[in-house]
Amino acid sequence: MASDEFTHIGSGDPSLYNEDLAPIPHERRNWGAFEIFNVWNNDIQSLFGYTLAASLFLSYGLNGWLTFAAIVVSGLLVMWLVNLSGRPSVRYGVPYAVMARAAMGVRGARFPALVRGIVAIFWYGVQTYFASTAVALAIRALFGIEPGAGGFLGLSGVDWVAYIIVAGFQIGLFLMGIEWVGKFLNWAGPFVYAVMIALALMIWWKAGNGIWSEIGAIFQGAAESERSTLAGFIAVVGTMVAYFAAVIINFGDFSRFVKTEGQMRRGNFWGLPVSMAFFSFIALFITAGASCCSESA
Repeated sequence: MASDEFTHIGSGDPSLYNEDLAPIPHERRNWGAFEIFNVWNNDIQSLFGYTLAASLFLSYGLNGWLTFAAIVVSGLLVMWLVNLSGRPSVRYGVPYAVMARAAMGVRGARFPALVRGIVAIFWYGVQTYFASTAVALAIRALFGIEPGAGGFLGLSGVDWVAYIIVAGFQIGLFLMGIEWVGKFLNWAGPFVYAVMIALALMIWWKAGNGIWSEIGAIFQGAAESERSTLAGFIAVVGTMVAYFAAVIINFGDFSRFVKTEGQMRRGNFWGLPVSMAFFSFIALFITAGASCCSESA
C-alpha cells in the first residue's frame, strides 16, 4: 500500500485522520542513523538505566563477562524486534497507532494506543522523578542545603522544586515539536557520554589503581545467588528486554522520520548492542570506583 493511500483513509473523520497520524512523505523526513542512535542513547542514559545496568553485575551471581554477554544478547534481540516493528513506518511514514489498524481495525487499534499511553504516563513520572533527584542534589550542593525529612508524598520542598523544574523543561520541549526533540536528543546523547567519561576518569584518579581490583571482584561474580548460571543469564536478558518493551512497540513513531531502512538499521545497531555495552561498562566502572573511594575514606 502506498503512503498516499493512507492519506485518504478516514480523512473525513478527525478521530481517524489528523496531522499526527498522517503519513510523512520522504521529502519531509530529515532523520538518519545518528538520530536513531541518539533515541536509544537517551533511553539508556538515565539514573534508572544507570542503576539497572550497575545492579545487573551484582544481583544475579554471574561473572562480569557473562553479564556483558547477556547485555549484548539483549541488545541484539531488541535490535531485531525494532527492525521489524520500525520497517512498516519507514516504508509508509505512519506511526504505530496507524500500523496497528492493519491487524486490529481502525477501532480496535485504539486499545493498544490507549494502553501504551497509560504506560507512558507512568514511565514519564518515573523517569522525571529519577532525573529530579539529580537536580535536587545539585541544588543542595550549590546552596549548601542539608537534606531534610520527607514532606508531601515523601518529598521535601527542594525535591518538589527539582521535580517541577524537570517536568516543566520536558513539557516545554514536547510543546516545541518533534523537530526540537530530535535536536535535543542529538545534543544530549553525546553530551551525557562525555560527562560520564569525565566522571569515570575523575573517579579513577581519586580511587587510584585499586579500582581495578574492585572491578575484578565484580567480574568474578562472587555474589551468592540461588539461580543457576543459565537462569541468571536469562534473567539479565529478560530484564533488559523488558526495560525496552514499550519502545519496541512504539518504535514506528520514531522510524517514520527516517529516510531509509538502512539508516534505521545502522542507528539501531550502534544505539542498542554497542551503546548498551558501553554504557554498562561505564556504569560498572563508576560504581566500582565509588565503592573503592568509600572504603578508603
